[in-house]
This record gives sequence, C-alpha cells and structure tokens, in this order.
Amino acid sequence: MKIIKEEHFCLDTDNFPLDKYFQTGGGLGERLLIVGESPAENGWRKSGKAFYSPEGKLLATGKRLNELLSMYDLDVSKCGFTELSKCFIGNNRKILGDCCKKCWPIFEKQVNRGDFHIIITLGVIPAQIIGDILGDVVEMGVLKKVEIGGRQIMLLPIYHPSPASPFGREKNRKIFEKYTKDIKSLILG
Repeated sequence: MKIIKEEHFCLDTDNFPLDKYFQTGGGLGERLLIVGESPAENGWRKSGKAFYSPEGKLLATGKRLNELLSMYDLDVSKCGFTELSKCFIGNNRKILGDCCKKCWPIFEKQVNRGDFHIIITLGVIPAQIIGDILGDVVEMGVLKKVEIGGRQIMLLPIYHPSPASPFGREKNRKIFEKYTKDIKSLILG
C-alpha cells in the first residue's frame, strides 16, 4: 500500500495564498462557486486545474458536474471553485472535519474575493461542516440563504457527483430541476 503524505495548510491560515486551490470563474460562472471537500491527490494538486488530471483530461466528477451545469450553459472550467479544506488529507478522512473548520478563515476570504451569488457544495460533509460553523441546519438539496464572511449568499448542498456515489447522479438531477429558475436567477444577477 502506497503511503500518501498529508499536507496541512490549516496550521497557518494567515499565510495561505488565496489563489491556491481557488478558481474565480468567468462569464455567468463567476457568480457560482462550487465547493469540494479537500484537494484530491490526482486532481488539481498535480494538474493545477480543478476537475482535471495531470494529463489534462476531465475527471469523472467533473463530467458529472458538467451534466448538471449544462442546463445553464456552464461547465466546471467556467465556474468558481474551491475546497472547504485546503489540506491534503490523503486517506486520513477522520481529520477532514477538523481541517475544514481550521481552514474556514481562508474559505471566507475566498468567498469575498468574488461576486458569488450562489455556493454549491459537493457532498454531505461540506454541508454538515458549514452548518456546524454557522450554527444552522443545512439540508442536502435545499437552497437557503446563509451568511459567510459577512455577506448574504445562497447555499445549495448537493450530493457528491463522484461515480462512487451510485445514487448521487439522479438525486442531483432532481435538485437541479427543482431549483432551475432560482439558479438561473442567481447566476444572471
């Protein structure tokens, strides 16, 4: 078994470069921020680009997100993107929540760097952690207004679009269908 060395940025959040693991988006996508859990080993840690392999191929998670975003003439390359935790945790998922909470000041600064009107979180864990930090209930598939970094923003937690999540694809499609008008309104400004 290959041992993957962890990389922690949660220990010195004041000196974290805000451009690292942060994509602003363009056009309509600059109003939409997608938020993952933490940097993946073979994703943008090596490629420098969210949802792409080091060889420049779109990863399966990115393909599934593109299926959803295509309703709005968007794709992952046009949307804002960041990770809730900036740490690379390797296989040590037990520390993900702690790293996310410690990285929260970085996340708030990144949210305030753009003109984001909606945040879409990927997976149950980011939704739970955001709810814990905000002291609010955040439900999967429910659009709600929250305050992050001193600003009001709409939050929509969806199921992780990874192919490893067998039911996420259909659940996410229903979520996006339910909120089509709301999402369009938010990205159009």
